[in-house]
Amino acid sequence: MLLSSDRVRLELTLTSPSLLMSKLLVEIEKGEQSDWYPWLNSLPRYYTNAASMTPFCCLCLPSLMRKLAVKERGNMSRLSVGSIKSVPFLNDDTKYDVDLVNWVYQVVYTRSVETDDGDLKLVPMGDYFNHGSEYQEIEESYDEEGNYYATTIYDVPAGTQLRKLYGDPTNPSFLFARYGFLDEDTPATFCKLIPSHINKDMEELGYAENRMLFYKTGEISQEVWDILLYQHLSSTNIRDKRALMDAHRQGDYEAKQMMHEDYYSETSRLLLEHIEDFLSQLDKLSLKAEDRTRDFEDHPRLPLILAHNQFVLQTFFTVRNQYFGY
Repeated sequence: MLLSSDRVRLELTLTSPSLLMSKLLVEIEKGEQSDWYPWLNSLPRYYTNAASMTPFCCLCLPSLMRKLAVKERGNMSRLSVGSIKSVPFLNDDTKYDVDLVNWVYQVVYTRSVETDDGDLKLVPMGDYFNHGSEYQEIEESYDEEGNYYATTIYDVPAGTQLRKLYGDPTNPSFLFARYGFLDEDTPATFCKLIPSHINKDMEELGYAENRMLFYKTGEISQEVWDILLYQHLSSTNIRDKRALMDAHRQGDYEAKQMMHEDYYSETSRLLLEHIEDFLSQLDKLSLKAEDRTRDFEDHPRLPLILAHNQFVLQTFFTVRNQYFGY
């Protein structure tokens, strides 16, 4: 028994992204007469993801996480205030109950699964599996009738948790923003290097949040070095910048490596400046959050935000120690 946006579209003749939200609100209006009542009644009422944060909470987040948080809050507002109020078959008491509609949004966006064909599904019991970064025990599939199957990938010992992958394990910021948990097992995180302008050359070199990585071991991805070198050459040596791009396009690793060695003092300086600047930002953000911990009832997600900032802080400390010895 599952809810599918494709099925709901046929049932309610809706085409908006609020399909599953509308269907859940219909079932909530039925109360205990709904076949979905036991599942709905079992769901959490409290969330710690970005959509649930206060505006002050967003101000205590680093720039990328803040951007994700604002996007998530805006998405919830758009669907709750705009889309749901225009659904004709819902009672006015339901449509204008902001807390209820926001809760339904959280249910859909934290517990649904998007399939390869773009369908969005809610699967009771299938939504109980935890997230696993490095290891997963569960593989999901659907048969021709749309039924859901969760199959163990290997022989799982008794008492072992069952996990699946909720998203890119090198993007803990997305997992925090969307689902509200801090994945401390993630092997790496985005290095937070955000140039004012990203051109096609930089994208070709690999500029992307899932490739510009700082690892928990202290290592950094090749793409970070390439972008730092490109940035330096862009303002100092156009000829060598072109040589870098030619070597990259031709797959000439040795030529690229020689350029990295020639300019290591400059790129390492840029790396250290970025690390120090970001650590300074994190300190200020954490101090801002700590000043308001006494307002726990107004901002109950601040402790988790502080834990997130500390996790990122530790990763940056490890990278700094790896390359600069402190």
